[in-house]
Amino acid sequence: MPRSGFGVIGAPVMFIGVLQTMEMTLSPALPLIQRELGASPGALAWIFTGSLISSAISTPIIGRLADLYDKRRLMLTLMAVSGAGLLLSALAPDVLTLIVGMAVEGVWLGMLPLTVGLFRDTLPPERAATGNGLVIGVAALASALGLVLAGPISSALGYRALFLLALAGGAAAWVWAWFAVPATTRAAGEAHGRGARVDWLGGLLLGGGLALLMLALTVAPAWGWSAPGTLALFAAALGTLGVWAVVELRLPDPLVDLRLLAARTPAAVTAMGAVFGFASFGLVVALPMMLAAPVETGYGLGADTLWIGLYLFPMGVTGTLAAPLVGPLTRLLGRRAVLALSSALVCGGTAMLAYWHDSPWQIVTGVAIMGLGAAVGLTAGLNAVASDVPGERAAGVSGVVFVAKSVGGTFGAQLGAMVLASGAVGGLPTEAAFVDTYLLSAAIGLLAVAAAFAVPAAVRSAQTAGAASASATKPGPVPGDTL
Repeated sequence: MPRSGFGVIGAPVMFIGVLQTMEMTLSPALPLIQRELGASPGALAWIFTGSLISSAISTPIIGRLADLYDKRRLMLTLMAVSGAGLLLSALAPDVLTLIVGMAVEGVWLGMLPLTVGLFRDTLPPERAATGNGLVIGVAALASALGLVLAGPISSALGYRALFLLALAGGAAAWVWAWFAVPATTRAAGEAHGRGARVDWLGGLLLGGGLALLMLALTVAPAWGWSAPGTLALFAAALGTLGVWAVVELRLPDPLVDLRLLAARTPAAVTAMGAVFGFASFGLVVALPMMLAAPVETGYGLGADTLWIGLYLFPMGVTGTLAAPLVGPLTRLLGRRAVLALSSALVCGGTAMLAYWHDSPWQIVTGVAIMGLGAAVGLTAGLNAVASDVPGERAAGVSGVVFVAKSVGGTFGAQLGAMVLASGAVGGLPTEAAFVDTYLLSAAIGLLAVAAAFAVPAAVRSAQTAGAASASATKPGPVPGDTL
């Protein structure tokens, strides 16, 4: 059975790329889904909301499971569950079944922290860092590629083909993983030897709190941010998450070790993930609307879906090319400098869109710079977490980073929509509204620069990380390493 580093990295990277591409192609296909299934606009929104909530709930739980059990078996199971969701979505006779299928498929996001732990357990540190870069780079490329492929595939083959093609790609990745990914039974055995277990109560509370929070962020624009129903959802979310935090701090083996998460590296990288997700709304929400605006507005380019995807495509290309080079760049400049530089690129690329968006080359340049910064920053952050966090907690902490990015992105998208709506004239945002959105996005991105300087400049040794983990299970903060 082959056990090459390429095989270990290739299977999860292929699966993540396929699923990310499918999710991005689905958005432009919504009119076809609405026409065929007779779905209302509210029901269509739940296709993504259900997947988003499912991802937020499952990712930290899968991250913890990956810390305790054989990662190969967990990966194969996760691929199979996501495949079942794709099949259900492809065959869905109505929109409710499609929503359920997308919610089941949404657990694939747990592959991200799972691969971080898998690479750490099975590969040398240099190759593990390269693998993390490939995961982030391919995810970025798949997002841009999905927008380019959305129109041609859905128009020629129908929207159900998107699910079936993703299912075929996922099946190929499953077979690849079966033969190429080794078991990690030694790490699992060591974890069980310490009496480790899954904190299901913590998972229930965390999942419930995140589900309420994501639901509140999703319905707030329609209900109103100050509406009683919206405020009740936010209050319920904060209350549930507060109870979860109290429970986690009292357990000897929690789902998420909050004291460990408060250490400098995990806390800073989690904050950077949330800020990257939040700051990306300038690109995700505003730019496609500006590109699609009529040329007569003076700022729009009248782009259709295909051209919008092509304008965004450089974001994925630069991310894919740069992310695997993060390891050598970190050895050259130091990880703190790489994290700060990448955050500055995210801010700079977004700010460039605010001041220079009159021609296609200006837009492509801004998008490429932002994509480069985001891919490098996330990769360097994951590498820092994998280096500083004890091995039995690496996947779980990485899962929290991705959840923070998802929550930040959801909140940022809603805020971006509000800024654009407040500056609309005749239903179309003015150029000033787009500029304000980009500048706000860049300003928020500065918080990631500040967070980068909280990461220790030197890589901590495995012995130091282990000692910190032992201290983290006791009451009180980790000495000298908390924010």
